Amino acid sequence: MKKKIFILQLTGGPLIEGKRVVFTEGGLLHTVSAALNLTDDYNISILCPNPPGQKEKRQIDYQGLKIISIGEASWIRFSQYGNLDFFLKIRSLINEARPQILIGNNLLASFLISFLPQEMKKVGVIHHFYLTLKNKFQPTVSAIKIFENFSFSFLKKLDAIAVINPLTKKILIKKGFLENKIFFIGNGADKRLFSFSSKKEKNSLIYIGRLAELKGVEDLINVISEIKKEIPETVLHLVGDGPKQQFLEKKINLLNLKNNVIFHGCLDREKIKGLLEKSSIYLSASRFEGFDIPLTEAMACGCTPIVSNIYAHRFVFQNQEVGYLVKDKNEMTRRTLELLRDENKRLFFAQNGRELVEEKWTWENVSKRYKNLLQSL
Repeated sequence: MKKKIFILQLTGGPLIEGKRVVFTEGGLLHTVSAALNLTDDYNISILCPNPPGQKEKRQIDYQGLKIISIGEASWIRFSQYGNLDFFLKIRSLINEARPQILIGNNLLASFLISFLPQEMKKVGVIHHFYLTLKNKFQPTVSAIKIFENFSFSFLKKLDAIAVINPLTKKILIKKGFLENKIFFIGNGADKRLFSFSSKKEKNSLIYIGRLAELKGVEDLINVISEIKKEIPETVLHLVGDGPKQQFLEKKINLLNLKNNVIFHGCLDREKIKGLLEKSSIYLSASRFEGFDIPLTEAMACGCTPIVSNIYAHRFVFQNQEVGYLVKDKNEMTRRTLELLRDENKRLFFAQNGRELVEEKWTWENVSKRYKNLLQSL
């Protein structure tokens, strides 16, 4: 008999419109994509809040996974989080179902599962620690750091911890965690869905992610404003939603960029694939990431990345010539103009990026690492 796994996902529930399912948050995409390759051995249910504005309980079967959405999420600066009603209903559901394995997908979820019944095997999935984030976000980071430091003693009660990048593992070891209980898992791209395309729409750029302060999307508007002065027909596609959208729309109107920036909102995987296959360059000015899944999906499609020089992006690049890591919006503008004018160089980076994804960043690799972790319990 298959063991039963419940995965607690506190942020970013899916949008469900008939048979159309849209994943709005990278943590949930990680959960779903990794779990799809585990359904032959485990019965897996993902518990998550509804997106803002939706409250009714919904349950869908997604390619063998059960996704249960309860309660409602709200934007709390960087992310969407489930409300109190969500937490109470989820606790009741877990206590009633009694899964053999319970997985908390992010720091808060991992912290919360440590209080649930002892007979369940418990795994925490830690994507990042905000304690490494500084500068203008410091007030928010200071509050989160207090919780992070408080949570460490509770996380040590878990049977295993999965991490998305090596930096997180190093931090845990420094905090006294046993190395043999920490498993590097990583992230990936669906290499079959996100197929390589060398034929791109001319002067097409794309960003995929939350429209939130932490993601630096305002810088992308400044970049496109400068690029327009030299290549007026350039278009930037923005995929995702978030609390900064109205601000960005006003800035676009102010800079007369309505014909240069397109808001797509949250899209399903097929539509994202279509945009990536057409787009020449993937831009991200994010200040902080645990990994950045859209970056790997862009590379899989031959969409060359020009992204901020942060740890997560450097880790994904693996010191390979797959694009540019830039220090600020001025360098991003310069590098983007360079590649828009030099298709051979852009294609060189694109081909290298696809090879790197196939070698390192696939969901098959992530699922194999999860299987090793689960078998160790």
